[in-house]
Amino acid sequence: MNIEWLSIGFVLCMLLIAMCVIKLIEKNTKIHAELKRKLLHMTMGLIMLTFPYVFHNVLSVGILAVIALAILVLLKHTKLKEGLGTVLYSVDRESLGEIFFVISVFLIFYLSKGDKVLYSIPILILTFADSAAALIGKNYGKKNLAELNEDAKSIEGSFIFFMVAFVATLVPLLLFTQVGREETLIIATIVGFNVALVEMISHSGNDNLLIPLTTYAFLVTHMGLGVEQLRINLIILGVIFILVTIANRVKAWSKLALVETLVVGYLTITLYGIYAIIPPLILFLTVMRFPKVTEKEQHNLYDARIIETNVILGIAICGIVAITGWKAEFFMIYSLVYSMHLAINTFVRLKYYFNLSEIDSIILSFAKGLCFIFLPSLVIQNLVFHKLPSLPMIVLMVICLFISCFMIYIQKRKVEKEEISIKNGYMHTEIVLVLTAIICFIQYFNIV
Repeated sequence: MNIEWLSIGFVLCMLLIAMCVIKLIEKNTKIHAELKRKLLHMTMGLIMLTFPYVFHNVLSVGILAVIALAILVLLKHTKLKEGLGTVLYSVDRESLGEIFFVISVFLIFYLSKGDKVLYSIPILILTFADSAAALIGKNYGKKNLAELNEDAKSIEGSFIFFMVAFVATLVPLLLFTQVGREETLIIATIVGFNVALVEMISHSGNDNLLIPLTTYAFLVTHMGLGVEQLRINLIILGVIFILVTIANRVKAWSKLALVETLVVGYLTITLYGIYAIIPPLILFLTVMRFPKVTEKEQHNLYDARIIETNVILGIAICGIVAITGWKAEFFMIYSLVYSMHLAINTFVRLKYYFNLSEIDSIILSFAKGLCFIFLPSLVIQNLVFHKLPSLPMIVLMVICLFISCFMIYIQKRKVEKEEISIKNGYMHTEIVLVLTAIICFIQYFNIV
């Protein structure tokens, strides 16, 4: 496989010229720091749109990505930050957006496998919709949906994002594919709406990764569907939206947390199947029930990032299933993830808000995860796929569920007062990730 050094050099030169031009504009005008970033963002996006025409193998794009990441590190952590680096790093907030941008372009180039439409639509949305939403929201946004430590998101910016994403999907599908007109209209609506919601719940620059990947996922899963199924999917999206709107009365969740549940619901149904919505649905319906919310808990507010820690592994498994088609093989692992999250959250509630002993908290939280999600999922597995994991595998999963309760007990031994925080949320996710990885390893190599 030949490395296309000439193309790599061309792209790097174009990016350097773009940064120098924006730096020159910065010196001669009072351009806002965010506007500088978005100008470079759009310029980079336009250059990346040429990739299917200037690159013919993934290795060359991978080498370009590594070189670009190295340059970004140098710009951020050396004296260059005060020179050319001000184009990217003069905003007063922590962001990994430029890193995620490079990674996402490489991933979309790899996944699209030369399909120009599947490559261009995610990059178009990342380039123009994201920039338009940020600039309109910052300058004209009045209705901020964010609460607590969530990144500011305005209705005005999100509406602009939807409109640009809708057009960026509609036009290429109409001009360069054989997809019918009604199908194109529905796909553009679904993609624009969902990706706008993804942008709303993104933070720390991870929208540069999430926007193109979710756009690609929606395109791949919807472009081959007939008009009847697309209509059904649109109705499902509408129903989920109505249910989440009703759930807005739940004061314990922030508005963006409810937006995240909408995205998770539709992504789960689209990537895995409608039956796969049951485990996360049970988690969200029962986590603050059985037992009822105490007076001390009534003042807690769960934001989008807390919700994110509970669903990120489940969505990752949905993505793996969409790529591999291993629905039956992964369903009980997928359900175990949500069982462990329910058990861990219940342990925290029982120990810190009901003042139960550690042993009682472990036993009751394990029983809740087992009875509310794991055992019902075994029934679903049998009904949908007509086969169950081996008995040793089921026993091992149950043991992992119990271990998750014991591990959170170990983590919390010296904690006198629990706080609702993103740090604690990811601590829970780390426990679930380790145990899930062990189960996947054992299943893949048929150890039991």
